[in-house]
Amino acid sequence: MSKPSVAIFGLNGTLGAPTLNAIQTTFADKFSFPVLAVTRDTSKVTSTDKVKYIKGDYINGTSELAEQLKGTDVIIELVSPNPELFAAIETIVTQVKPKLFIPTQFGCDLEAAAKTFPGFLGIKKAHSDKIRETGIKVVDVYNGFFAEGAWLYEVIGHVGADLESKTVTYFNSPSLAFSYSSLKDVGLAIASIASKPVSELPDKVRIQSGTVTFEEVVKKYEETHNVKFEVKEVVPKEEVIKQSKEVWGQGFNPAKFLYYLQVLASLGPDGGVTFSSNDDELVNPGESLWKWTKY
Repeated sequence: MSKPSVAIFGLNGTLGAPTLNAIQTTFADKFSFPVLAVTRDTSKVTSTDKVKYIKGDYINGTSELAEQLKGTDVIIELVSPNPELFAAIETIVTQVKPKLFIPTQFGCDLEAAAKTFPGFLGIKKAHSDKIRETGIKVVDVYNGFFAEGAWLYEVIGHVGADLESKTVTYFNSPSLAFSYSSLKDVGLAIASIASKPVSELPDKVRIQSGTVTFEEVVKKYEETHNVKFEVKEVVPKEEVIKQSKEVWGQGFNPAKFLYYLQVLASLGPDGGVTFSSNDDELVNPGESLWKWTKY
């Protein structure tokens, strides 16, 4: 069987480097090189035998870019959600007709999250659905909370911590665990999915490096920053749900994004952040390909 060829949109994003590294190292024997990496300015990058940078404008050069990508088996999309950009990429992907498209999803399970927050990040779900309707195989990847760099180490508002007042408001229970994934592990999982025959892939893949509790994240921050948080309140789950309906009823507010994430994590398994079952064995059977990152 021939090895799949790959194109990546959004190489400069959070998951760009981890994904490209995984393809070039752990999964190097599974792909046809070079990987095509789309960029607006090729003068600032250098192509190698593993990566070929191609100049492309998603929005204003849709047809030209699609022509350059003809014959590509897998398109991996790592761009930030944007209506105009998504519309352009939908046109490109449907013209290229890859065997597999991995869209910008990641993070929360949006179908589960929508049960609490109807329409939450709906632009991402609609994007996947639109391409899936053309008959192209689309695999949405969900990974819980990111845990690397700033996420869950410096940015911890989504576990209830207020860095200014040094207080923490827990939702449901301080000892409630939620799913997390390191950027490295997500990149490896994307590469693993991209390397597999389409017939072996479900429409949605849920992965996690592991689970961690709200209070463990706060404790880690206390240890690494030499501070102490005071527990301000532990809000019962029923009250969290009631309040969240009132807040969501006022409309989506970007300033409350970490609040939304905290609510979803507080709901426990299948609330959007925590998975009652996952596909870790599909992407990394028996940890034979890599070891999952510990928090």
